[in-house]
Order: sequence, then structure tokens, then C-alpha cells
Amino acid sequence: MPKAAAVTPFALSLQKAGLGVRLSMVIFALSALFLWSLVLQAPLRFGLAKVHLDALIYLPKLLLLAAIVFLPLLRPRTSAPALMVSALAVLYLVWGAANLPSLEQAAFGLWVLVPLLFGLWAGSMVRTELWGRLFLSLFIVAALGVFLNTFIHYPWIGQTLDLLGKQIEVSRQWSAFGIDRYAGFARASFNAASELLLFGIMLVVLLKRRSVKLLVWLITGAGIALTTSKGALGAWLVVSMYFAGGALLRWPRYWIQLWLLAFTLILLAMILMPLSSLWVHYDPNLHGYLNKFLFASFGERLDWMWPDSLHLLNLDGAWHWWVGRGLGGIGAAQQYFEPARYLAGDNLFVYVTVYVGLPVALLLFAALWWHVVRLTLASNAVTWRLPVILALVAYGVVMNGVEEDLLVFFWGLVMSMSNRAGSRGEDRLGKCINQS
Repeated sequence: MPKAAAVTPFALSLQKAGLGVRLSMVIFALSALFLWSLVLQAPLRFGLAKVHLDALIYLPKLLLLAAIVFLPLLRPRTSAPALMVSALAVLYLVWGAANLPSLEQAAFGLWVLVPLLFGLWAGSMVRTELWGRLFLSLFIVAALGVFLNTFIHYPWIGQTLDLLGKQIEVSRQWSAFGIDRYAGFARASFNAASELLLFGIMLVVLLKRRSVKLLVWLITGAGIALTTSKGALGAWLVVSMYFAGGALLRWPRYWIQLWLLAFTLILLAMILMPLSSLWVHYDPNLHGYLNKFLFASFGERLDWMWPDSLHLLNLDGAWHWWVGRGLGGIGAAQQYFEPARYLAGDNLFVYVTVYVGLPVALLLFAALWWHVVRLTLASNAVTWRLPVILALVAYGVVMNGVEEDLLVFFWGLVMSMSNRAGSRGEDRLGKCINQS
């Protein structure tokens, strides 16, 4: 992608006044508040409901939304991804408002994208030393929540509350083939799995001692296993191979290039498998308890979730394949405002395609591929970007990755890295993987 190094006069005056550091601290504080609200989501919702302050749980995300309005004016530099995605968000918000049953549905679609937009605008301004400690604290609390959940039945599990006439889950109580899915302090087991996966990756990158890295990564895998989130577990296995091979070979250049190829193949699988379900009727006939436990949900995606979600583009005219349904056209926004048509998508490409149409979706994923490959090859160091993107893309094969705030926040961080940062061989968020 081309460089976008435009500096506004206002931002330049701030930079000369030495306020850049203060702004990075504000961004860190907002991010920390937001991340803690995710890790402690269930007990916070439960406690706030007890004192009739339910809506306060959305304050951290509202602060991110406010920051998005001001950051384009205050940031010393703008990035091409931030500008492009923000412009598309506005365009498809307008289209969704015109095309969908209600303005509120489209607005909810924009609300879902708030962490992505904040990550895009703020990601390159964070300070490494502060984020390392934050990730460690978040990881410890998230892991404790899951492991203690195996012994303790938290009072918020299975609870719901009414907010603005809508029924909201405090913490989901569910199981897979009779096995409990532990959510810890998160709202659902897959939220807890995402927290462990991404915080675990960042700690493996940032921590210095190999023994501590290994311990963190094993705890990550064990915690994800307790959530029974198979998509997150698959992503953990993919990143495990990346870390293990890199450590044994001492991170040669060809190892990174090999995993860029793996990233390409996973991205193609994310796109081609759902599209193939439009023409191929998959009817997985699984036998045995283990096969059903591991692959039943994936079979359902092939059988009906992916084709039915894509067929949302046919409901009001096949021309929607070209322009999409707009923000709010699939997923949670439907659940609240268009329940008769509600589908989760369960695939990042499917979700984006229903939002913006097939041609634009293909262009966006091509731009993502080029951005990641170009910056990774331009870097002279092994950074956090590639393992995070591998996890996000692998997980995105079976999960939309947009409606989970932590995942979409990390998507913003990944895409916020500029060509300028990559050419220097070091990102502002995360130093090299320690090889000692």
C-alpha cells in the first residue's frame, strides 16, 4: 500500500509542543480500560446490573468511539489502511441505513467496528514497555478465570439482563456433547479462548526467558482446551508450529517466508471453502463421539451456515452480490433488528462479503495479503505481527472475527503498522522475539 504521511498543522503543533507522549499515554489508558472491560466482562455486567447501572459496561467502548473522532486530527501521521477502512465504514454505513430495515441496524453495524477503527488510528502510537505489563496482567486474570471455573460455578453464569428493551447475556452457559464450555470471567467460552490466545502470543514475543515463554504458551493451550473452542485451539496449534520451528532453527529468513506462504494458503481456504459451498452440497457423515465433537460444528458451517449466510445477498435481489447489504447486514445487528433473517456468518470472508459485496471483499482481502507480506518481508526483525495475523486468519476460517471486540481490535493493530515502521525492522508495539 502507498505511504500516507500527511501531517495536519494542528498535529504538527502538538508534536512541536511535546504532546505526542501524552497522547500515547491517553491511548494506552483508553486501551487498557477497554481490554480490562473485556477480560472482566461477566462479573462487571453482573455487578453493574445489581446496582442498576447496566449501561456503564459500554463506557470503555464509547470512549474509543470518541477517540476515533479526534485521533485523525491529533495523530502526527495518518496511515493508508486507517483512511481506507474509515472511508469504507462511512460509505457502507450510509448504504446500510438506506438498504436495511432500520437506521438503528446500520448504526449497530458501525458500533461493532469501533475497536477496529480505534486500533487502526491508535495502534502505531502505543508504548511497548507499558503494553507488555498490561498483557501479562490480562493474561493472568483471564487464565485464572478459566481454571477456577472448573471448580467454581460463578453466580453470573447463565444470567441475562434487559437493556433498552433487548435481552442481553451476562455469561453464556452451554456445553458441547455434554462437556462444559468454561468462560471464566468472559461473556462466553470463545471470548475467553480469544483472550488467552492473543495475550499468550504477545507474551511469547515480549518476554525474555524461554522457560517463561514455554510456560505461558502451555497455559494458553490448556486454557483454550477447557473452553472447548476448537477454532481457537486450531489457531493455537498453527502458531505453536510457527514458534517451535522458529526457536529450533533460530529464525532464519526462509522460515518467515515459509509462514507467509502458510498465511496465503489459510487466507485462500477462508475464501474458497465458503464460496464452494454455494455449488457443492456438503453433507458430512461423522461417526464416533470424537469425530462428532471435533468436526460437527465445522460440518454445519459447510452444510448450511456459510451458504445460507451468503444467500442473504439474494434475498432482496441478486445485485446485492455487487454492493453488499451495508453495515449491519449480517450477525448481531440482525439478531436485534432483523431476527427472522439472523445468521452469524462464522467466517471472516463471509461476514465482510455480506457487508460490502463480493468484488470489494476480494479487493480488501487482496490488500490485506499485500500489506502483511510486504511489511513482513521489509522488516529485518521477527516481530509480533506475523504470529498474530496467523492466529487471526486461522481463527477467521470458522469465526467471523468482527463481532468479537478483542479480535477486531487486534485486526486494527495489525493493519495500523505502516511501511515506514516495517522498513526500520521494528514495530512500535512489540520488539523482536528474543532469541537468547
